[in-house]
Amino acid sequence: MTGTIEKRILNDISTWMKPIQETNLPAILKGVFFMDGNPLPDTCITMYNLEWDSQNLSLSLPVYGPLQWTFHDSIFGWLLLLAAQISQFTYKIQFEDATLQSAQIISFSFGLPIPKWIADFSMCQTEDSRNGDTWKRKNVWLAAVVLIVIEVISVPMGTLCATTQPENKLINKTKDKPNVIQIATLVFRR
Repeated sequence: MTGTIEKRILNDISTWMKPIQETNLPAILKGVFFMDGNPLPDTCITMYNLEWDSQNLSLSLPVYGPLQWTFHDSIFGWLLLLAAQISQFTYKIQFEDATLQSAQIISFSFGLPIPKWIADFSMCQTEDSRNGDTWKRKNVWLAAVVLIVIEVISVPMGTLCATTQPENKLINKTKDKPNVIQIATLVFRR
């Protein structure tokens, strides 16, 4: 895999985690998604620059992809990023219907799907979601519910530096975890 790993500051994420090419990605999936409550050392994702399959209501999100995913600048964050790169870890997000409110997430490693009895993930918009800005993700590991509910907050481009509600919610939710939003983050860049 060619490319470099760069350290970036999350506070200015809207300047570097942005669309590079135009795709037919639905508006509800655009923006930066902050993963609140995630126990792993990764913080934000974006679906920008990914091809949307409008026939199958799906997209593939490479965790190792350039500027798609952020990882903490820690030993565990580095290890997770390197493992994602080596295994070519990818999520296929398959929506149930055209409302795009609920999806099954299929994990792939080394190009092969991970069986559902090992990892079964889903996500759905919360009832109080405005324009797809809040999602819940459910993770089931090893056929036993190890329920890790990750609240995903979408922050549309340009709002991270402005004083809008999503930004306040994002910053307020992380004040007790300064290492999550204030530290440098790692991103892969080609």
